[in-house]
Amino acid sequence: MMATLKSFLLVLTFALTSYANAGTVEAFSKRFELVKKEGKLVAIRDRSLSFKFSIKPYLKFIKETLLEEQRIMASKEDYAAELEELFAEEFYEKGDRNNQNIRYLVRSMEELKSIDVEKVFNDPGFKEVVTKFEKKLGEAMLSLDPRVVARLDNPTFFYKRTVGYQAVKWALNFAKSKLSSVPILNTASYIIVRVEKLIRERRLFHQNMMMHYFENYSEDKLGMTHEEVNLTWSSIYESRIPWYAFWESTAAKENWMKYGVTKFFAGVRTANNRFRQHQSNYSRVGRRFNFAFRGATYKDQDVIVNMVDSQNQFNMKPAIAYYVHNPSKIKRTRVVLQLAGLGISFVPIPGFIKNIASNYFKSFYETQKITEGALYGYFESNGAKEDMAVLREQYLNPFDNLKL
Repeated sequence: MMATLKSFLLVLTFALTSYANAGTVEAFSKRFELVKKEGKLVAIRDRSLSFKFSIKPYLKFIKETLLEEQRIMASKEDYAAELEELFAEEFYEKGDRNNQNIRYLVRSMEELKSIDVEKVFNDPGFKEVVTKFEKKLGEAMLSLDPRVVARLDNPTFFYKRTVGYQAVKWALNFAKSKLSSVPILNTASYIIVRVEKLIRERRLFHQNMMMHYFENYSEDKLGMTHEEVNLTWSSIYESRIPWYAFWESTAAKENWMKYGVTKFFAGVRTANNRFRQHQSNYSRVGRRFNFAFRGATYKDQDVIVNMVDSQNQFNMKPAIAYYVHNPSKIKRTRVVLQLAGLGISFVPIPGFIKNIASNYFKSFYETQKITEGALYGYFESNGAKEDMAVLREQYLNPFDNLKL
């Protein structure tokens, strides 16, 4: 199917057509369960999401990732130079060869060289902290079925169920009281925050998959009515209201039928404007796959562009979601940036600078990888299994294998 995608990009893609309408809805019916009560659609579940929670998948993932990166460091004569080359386009785009951010990135990664990974993960205190956090977060999750990606009959369903924060707060305080070793404490704290965030991200990613289908297929083909689709849009956007934004929750309740549709098209206009502002960066512009993604040629490379998200917080160009001829590039950059988020905690600089650097690293991938749920939906509806596998890899979420 990789060849299929390339043909889309290199042949069809560069005709200035509008949204893709290829593919089938078979995958939608296989993935999403329409839950009805007395003949009325009340919720949508994703069959691939599990109700069970265990922290083990992430512990395995982060431990193996750290060990592999240490192996790479040991095998390279100039690891720092390789990092600079990997991120040169981003950090040096304006010709600033003394960019402070690349120095923080390199220093963060070099701090990870000296961590005794086996010692950290086998420490009794570390094991106690993550085990108790696993129990706390698991208990909190019982109040919200993680399989539910939309709840049509309740305009405050998700807003009233922001359940993970208290578990994270408790676990971070417990870790500080229990762990005296800096490497062990920093690693445990990093894991606690990341695990809760990854659990929340699953729903958002799967909602974006569903949005691809809603945009590109008629309601009757999806087995839904126009009203049901509108209510689902509203539930999707209601689930993204921050816990403190009570005014937005009120707005959703007052206009429940049209709240989500209005939000969606406002987002489409913003994405269109972002792409138009930067269209001169692309030598060729191809077909649009859905509200968020389209093919293009950027610096002689065939890519899929994410029009919704920027490259990072300082570079407003549309993010690149997929390099057709170098599909592992996105995953590699994200692995480094995520590990740098741990490594920066060991760098001897003021805390506020650590926060600035950490937020900058995250701005390359946190929202981008969630939006890629819509691209996964496009690949899934077209049966592009190899391309789906690439997105699963760069999604970097061991709690969500996406497979049906």
